[in-house]
Amino acid sequence: MLTSELIERQQGTVALRSNKKADPFVFSTDMVRELQLIVFARQVLGRVSTVRPVLPAPRGGRPPRYKDESILVTILVMAVWQLSPRQMAKRLGRWDDLAIACGYRPGETISASQLYRRRDQLGLWVYFFTFCALVWVLIRRGVIAGRDWVIDSTLIDAFSRQDREAGWSFTKRFGYKVHMLICRDSLLPIMFLVSPANRNDAPWAVPLMSLAHRLFNLPVQIVRADAAYYTQAILSFITTVLHATPQVVFNARKAGKRFLVTRQWVRQFHRDKGKRGYIERLFAVLKRYFRLNALQAQGIYPAYRSAFEVCFAVLLVALMADHLDRPDLLHARSRLLAPC
Repeated sequence: MLTSELIERQQGTVALRSNKKADPFVFSTDMVRELQLIVFARQVLGRVSTVRPVLPAPRGGRPPRYKDESILVTILVMAVWQLSPRQMAKRLGRWDDLAIACGYRPGETISASQLYRRRDQLGLWVYFFTFCALVWVLIRRGVIAGRDWVIDSTLIDAFSRQDREAGWSFTKRFGYKVHMLICRDSLLPIMFLVSPANRNDAPWAVPLMSLAHRLFNLPVQIVRADAAYYTQAILSFITTVLHATPQVVFNARKAGKRFLVTRQWVRQFHRDKGKRGYIERLFAVLKRYFRLNALQAQGIYPAYRSAFEVCFAVLLVALMADHLDRPDLLHARSRLLAPC
């Protein structure tokens, strides 16, 4: 059951409906036009150029044929359906309406090799700004409330055992860790970082919360985390900088016989465990339906790029569901969008 439905049931505003609404099944072309992704991409690239000015192109050579905003919109559509550049190039050549909506001229679409090259030229800086812009749009629309934060990490397998930047976790898995901060009310990501799998979770919590606090200034009230984040630095940051209440699990075994577990402590532990487990639901959705654990290259750069594209897909589906006034389809991509 989705988080929005749970919140509505808790508020007592959900009634049993005999006639359910039909699924909209919006085509990718309509999604690009209704969400105005070309304008969105142009604004993101303009913001990137002001923060990090682009060097002038050298004289000589062939000028770029396709605009950067068209490449970024193409990447967003690719991310929603987990398509490779080769598959996306075939779709653009097959459907002229989708190519025109993405900013290409009629009959002139990008090739797969050039799409690979232009995607690498954009870099992670554009990906980061695009992710922040999508989160900001959802905050402005009221989808992401940002009052209740949950922090946790999940493991993703490396593409190859020869990956020098990956590591072995204590569970004997070789790959990377995705440290993520989510909004529990909407079950959507706010910020994330990627590290090798052999790194501890605690050092990544303060940078995550600091980035989210400085970029979005959300009215956070509660921050939830498991026992791996029970450190003095994290607790002091939550209380002094965020001015929020830390709901971080204290591991009673570390205190030995000096700590006596009471019934009230046990009841509070089980009560917070259910709310803290919302991030595990999101990780399950990301891995099963959005292919978070499906790296196709070696290195931490492709791991970051894959995580960004998965977050693009989740945020775009949520934005389209809010645009259609269908909060019940906030995470249901297959019921919301048509695969073409």
